[in-house]
Amino acid sequence: MAVYVGPALLLVRSSYRIEWNFPGGTVRQGETPEVAARRELAEEIGLTGAFPLVAVGDAWGLWDGRNDKVHFFELRLDRLPELQLDNREIIGARLISPSELRGMALTGPVAVYLDRTIPPGCHSE
Repeated sequence: MAVYVGPALLLVRSSYRIEWNFPGGTVRQGETPEVAARRELAEEIGLTGAFPLVAVGDAWGLWDGRNDKVHFFELRLDRLPELQLDNREIIGARLISPSELRGMALTGPVAVYLDRTIPPGCHSE
């Protein structure tokens, strides 16, 4: 889930990795990718509601040692509601401007998404 507040992008820090990531996770059996995205937003950062998610594509890659398909969604908000991090899996969250992405350690899926959406030179893998 790419969550935007204006031009800033919400990135989260997991307890088990160094790189910054998007809120998200596994699509469970019987779930659609959108249902999984909404569930993960609720579980990881406490974001719930009838907000409009926009599917913006998917990507295949070798991430965390396994081949995986990632579905990308965008959510654009006027303001960031108070986040309720689970403090188990997600231990930090930040709004990042496009210019701050340069030099940040990012997961593979985030880098793929940014390569598609953020102008070159604003981030690195």
